[in-house]
Amino acid sequence: MIFMTALATGLFTAMLRSAFALIAVAFMIALVFFAAFLISGAGIVAFLISVAGFNAGLITFGAGYVITTTATQN
Repeated sequence: MIFMTALATGLFTAMLRSAFALIAVAFMIALVFFAAFLISGAGIVAFLISVAGFNAGLITFGAGYVITTTATQN
């Protein structure tokens, strides 16, 4: 699932740096999670936990990036 998301993100938004690219990436990630949910037959709670975990990881990565960028500029 991670490979599919990264591949789709790279192929469709590599040359785009706009709001459309952000929307396309968010849509593809949601589509991959939903497809995995349908194929695996997992419960709705497991689906929500996986989406929440993915988003928490992105937020943590972003926060770490901001902290390290700010720390290295001083």
